Amino acid sequence: MTDTDVRRRDSDETTTRLLDAAAEVFVEHGYDKAVIADIARRAGVTTGAVFGRWANKSELMAAAVDHIFDQILPDHRIKQLGIDEVPVIDIFSAWAANILAGDETQDVMVQVFASARNNDAVRERLRWFLDEQAHQIGRIVDRGRGEVDFDPGYSTAAVALLIQAVGVGTHLLLSVGRDEQHLPTPPDWEALIRSLFHSLATPPAQ
Repeated sequence: MTDTDVRRRDSDETTTRLLDAAAEVFVEHGYDKAVIADIARRAGVTTGAVFGRWANKSELMAAAVDHIFDQILPDHRIKQLGIDEVPVIDIFSAWAANILAGDETQDVMVQVFASARNNDAVRERLRWFLDEQAHQIGRIVDRGRGEVDFDPGYSTAAVALLIQAVGVGTHLLLSVGRDEQHLPTPPDWEALIRSLFHSLATPPAQ
Protein backbone atom coordinates (compact mmCIF):
# COMPACT_ATOMS: atom_id res chain seq x y z
CA MET A 1 0.00 0.00 0.00
CA THR A 2 1.40 3.38 -1.01
CA ASP A 3 1.48 6.51 1.15
CA THR A 4 -1.29 7.94 -1.08
CA ASP A 5 -3.47 4.89 -0.43
CA VAL A 6 -2.93 5.22 3.32
CA ARG A 7 -3.84 8.90 3.28
CA ARG A 8 -6.95 8.19 1.19
CA ARG A 9 -8.01 5.40 3.56
CA ASP A 10 -7.47 7.60 6.61
CA SER A 11 -9.41 10.41 4.94
CA ASP A 12 -12.30 8.08 4.14
CA GLU A 13 -12.36 6.79 7.71
CA THR A 14 -12.38 10.34 9.07
CA THR A 15 -15.22 11.29 6.74
CA THR A 16 -17.24 8.29 7.93
CA ARG A 17 -16.60 9.16 11.58
CA LEU A 18 -17.71 12.73 10.96
CA LEU A 19 -20.88 11.61 9.18
CA ASP A 20 -21.66 9.16 11.98
CA ALA A 21 -21.12 11.89 14.57
CA ALA A 22 -23.20 14.42 12.62
CA ALA A 23 -26.00 11.86 12.28
CA GLU A 24 -25.95 11.26 16.06
CA VAL A 25 -26.12 14.99 16.77
CA PHE A 26 -28.91 15.43 14.23
CA VAL A 27 -30.99 12.69 15.88
CA GLU A 28 -30.34 14.01 19.39
CA HIS A 29 -30.74 17.74 18.79
CA GLY A 30 -32.23 18.29 15.36
CA TYR A 31 -30.84 20.26 12.45
CA ASP A 32 -30.97 23.77 13.90
CA LYS A 33 -29.33 22.93 17.26
CA ALA A 34 -26.50 20.88 15.80
CA VAL A 35 -23.07 22.39 16.58
CA ILE A 36 -20.02 21.81 14.37
CA ALA A 37 -17.60 21.79 17.30
CA ASP A 38 -19.64 19.09 19.05
CA ILE A 39 -19.66 16.95 15.91
CA ALA A 40 -15.90 17.31 15.45
CA ARG A 41 -15.28 16.44 19.11
CA ARG A 42 -17.38 13.29 18.83
CA ALA A 43 -15.48 12.25 15.74
CA GLY A 44 -12.16 12.87 17.48
CA VAL A 45 -11.00 15.54 15.03
CA THR A 46 -10.73 19.31 14.83
CA THR A 47 -13.26 21.60 13.17
CA GLY A 48 -10.69 22.03 10.42
CA ALA A 49 -11.35 18.44 9.36
CA VAL A 50 -15.00 19.36 8.98
CA PHE A 51 -14.47 22.47 6.92
CA GLY A 52 -11.89 20.69 4.80
CA ARG A 53 -14.74 18.49 3.58
CA TRP A 54 -17.86 20.67 3.76
CA ALA A 55 -18.09 24.41 3.27
CA ASN A 56 -20.57 25.00 6.08
CA LYS A 57 -22.93 23.40 8.57
CA SER A 58 -25.73 23.16 6.01
CA GLU A 59 -23.62 21.02 3.68
CA LEU A 60 -22.44 18.79 6.53
CA MET A 61 -25.92 18.22 7.92
CA ALA A 62 -27.33 17.53 4.47
CA ALA A 63 -24.60 14.92 3.99
CA ALA A 64 -25.42 13.49 7.43
CA VAL A 65 -29.09 13.11 6.52
CA ASP A 66 -28.08 11.33 3.30
CA HIS A 67 -25.77 9.11 5.35
CA ILE A 68 -28.64 8.17 7.67
CA PHE A 69 -31.01 7.46 4.81
CA ASP A 70 -28.47 5.23 3.05
CA GLN A 71 -28.44 3.01 6.13
CA ILE A 72 -32.21 2.69 6.62
CA LEU A 73 -33.36 2.15 3.04
CA PRO A 74 -34.94 -1.29 2.52
CA ASP A 75 -32.15 -2.71 0.32
CA HIS A 76 -29.51 -1.98 2.98
CA ARG A 77 -31.65 -3.19 5.89
CA ILE A 78 -32.56 -6.44 4.14
CA LYS A 79 -28.91 -7.23 3.44
CA GLN A 80 -28.01 -6.20 6.99
CA LEU A 81 -30.55 -8.69 8.36
CA GLY A 82 -29.29 -11.37 5.97
CA ILE A 83 -32.73 -12.00 4.48
CA ASP A 84 -32.23 -10.84 0.90
CA GLU A 85 -32.61 -14.39 -0.45
CA VAL A 86 -35.65 -15.49 1.58
CA PRO A 87 -39.26 -15.46 0.29
CA VAL A 88 -40.85 -12.03 0.18
CA ILE A 89 -43.44 -12.90 2.83
CA ASP A 90 -40.58 -13.68 5.23
CA ILE A 91 -38.94 -10.35 4.36
CA PHE A 92 -42.13 -8.51 5.29
CA SER A 93 -42.45 -10.55 8.50
CA ALA A 94 -38.89 -9.63 9.50
CA TRP A 95 -39.62 -6.01 8.57
CA ALA A 96 -42.71 -6.03 10.79
CA ALA A 97 -40.79 -7.49 13.72
CA ASN A 98 -38.04 -4.91 13.26
CA ILE A 99 -40.55 -2.04 13.31
CA LEU A 100 -42.28 -3.24 16.45
CA ALA A 101 -39.01 -3.94 18.27
CA GLY A 102 -38.00 -0.34 17.70
CA ASP A 103 -34.63 1.02 16.63
CA GLU A 104 -32.87 4.27 15.85
CA THR A 105 -35.07 4.73 12.78
CA GLN A 106 -37.87 6.01 14.99
CA ASP A 107 -35.80 8.92 16.30
CA VAL A 108 -34.42 9.58 12.82
CA MET A 109 -37.87 9.85 11.24
CA VAL A 110 -39.16 12.15 13.99
CA GLN A 111 -36.23 14.54 13.59
CA VAL A 112 -36.31 14.46 9.78
CA PHE A 113 -40.03 15.19 9.58
CA ALA A 114 -39.71 17.93 12.19
CA SER A 115 -36.71 19.55 10.48
CA ALA A 116 -38.29 19.25 7.03
CA ARG A 117 -41.02 21.69 8.04
CA ASN A 118 -38.60 24.64 8.08
CA ASN A 119 -35.58 23.45 6.12
CA ASP A 120 -35.68 23.13 2.35
CA ALA A 121 -32.56 20.97 2.15
CA VAL A 122 -33.92 18.42 4.63
CA ARG A 123 -37.33 18.48 2.96
CA GLU A 124 -35.77 17.71 -0.43
CA ARG A 125 -33.79 14.83 1.04
CA LEU A 126 -36.86 13.49 2.81
CA ARG A 127 -38.78 13.58 -0.47
CA TRP A 128 -35.92 11.73 -2.20
CA PHE A 129 -35.79 9.15 0.59
CA LEU A 130 -39.53 8.48 0.52
CA ASP A 131 -39.46 8.13 -3.28
CA GLU A 132 -36.45 5.80 -3.17
CA GLN A 133 -37.97 3.82 -0.31
CA ALA A 134 -41.19 3.38 -2.30
CA HIS A 135 -39.15 2.34 -5.35
CA GLN A 136 -37.24 -0.31 -3.40
CA ILE A 137 -40.39 -1.60 -1.68
CA GLY A 138 -42.04 -1.77 -5.10
CA ARG A 139 -39.25 -3.99 -6.39
CA ILE A 140 -39.79 -6.33 -3.45
CA VAL A 141 -43.53 -6.38 -4.12
CA ASP A 142 -42.93 -7.19 -7.79
CA ARG A 143 -40.64 -10.02 -6.74
CA GLY A 144 -43.44 -11.25 -4.51
CA ARG A 145 -45.72 -11.39 -7.53
CA GLY A 146 -43.50 -14.12 -8.86
CA GLU A 147 -43.86 -16.10 -5.64
CA VAL A 148 -47.64 -15.90 -5.16
CA ASP A 149 -50.53 -15.07 -7.47
CA PHE A 150 -51.19 -11.44 -6.65
CA ASP A 151 -54.62 -10.09 -7.44
CA PRO A 152 -53.99 -7.88 -10.50
CA GLY A 153 -56.48 -5.41 -9.08
CA TYR A 154 -53.81 -4.30 -6.59
CA SER A 155 -51.12 -2.20 -8.24
CA THR A 156 -47.51 -2.26 -7.08
CA ALA A 157 -47.79 1.44 -6.21
CA ALA A 158 -50.82 0.83 -3.99
CA VAL A 159 -49.21 -2.07 -2.13
CA ALA A 160 -45.91 -0.20 -1.73
CA LEU A 161 -47.71 2.86 -0.36
CA LEU A 162 -49.57 0.73 2.19
CA ILE A 163 -46.33 -0.88 3.36
CA GLN A 164 -44.55 2.46 3.47
CA ALA A 165 -47.39 4.13 5.38
CA VAL A 166 -47.47 1.32 7.95
CA GLY A 167 -43.70 1.54 8.43
CA VAL A 168 -43.38 5.32 8.73
CA GLY A 169 -46.57 5.67 10.76
CA THR A 170 -45.57 2.96 13.22
CA HIS A 171 -42.12 4.48 13.71
CA LEU A 172 -43.65 7.88 14.47
CA LEU A 173 -46.24 6.43 16.85
CA LEU A 174 -43.72 4.36 18.78
CA SER A 175 -41.25 7.24 19.02
CA VAL A 176 -43.39 9.04 21.59
CA GLY A 177 -43.90 5.95 23.73
CA ARG A 178 -47.08 3.91 23.93
CA ASP A 179 -48.94 2.19 26.74
CA GLU A 180 -48.23 -1.54 26.49
CA GLN A 181 -51.95 -2.31 26.35
CA HIS A 182 -52.13 -0.57 22.98
CA LEU A 183 -49.28 -2.56 21.45
CA PRO A 184 -49.73 -5.98 19.87
CA THR A 185 -47.46 -8.86 20.79
CA PRO A 186 -44.74 -9.55 18.22
CA PRO A 187 -46.39 -12.84 17.10
CA ASP A 188 -49.77 -11.10 16.64
CA TRP A 189 -48.16 -8.25 14.70
CA GLU A 190 -46.24 -10.57 12.38
CA ALA A 191 -49.34 -12.72 11.87
CA LEU A 192 -51.28 -9.62 10.81
CA ILE A 193 -48.60 -8.62 8.29
CA ARG A 194 -48.55 -12.16 6.86
CA SER A 195 -52.33 -12.11 6.64
CA LEU A 196 -52.27 -8.81 4.77
CA PHE A 197 -49.70 -10.20 2.35
CA HIS A 198 -51.80 -13.32 1.73
CA SER A 199 -54.92 -11.19 1.24
CA LEU A 200 -53.26 -9.70 -1.85
CA ALA A 201 -53.25 -13.09 -3.53
CA THR A 202 -55.70 -13.74 -6.32
CA PRO A 203 -58.97 -14.98 -4.81
CA PRO A 204 -59.97 -18.50 -5.77
CA ALA A 205 -62.17 -18.87 -8.83
CA GLN A 206 -65.88 -19.29 -8.07
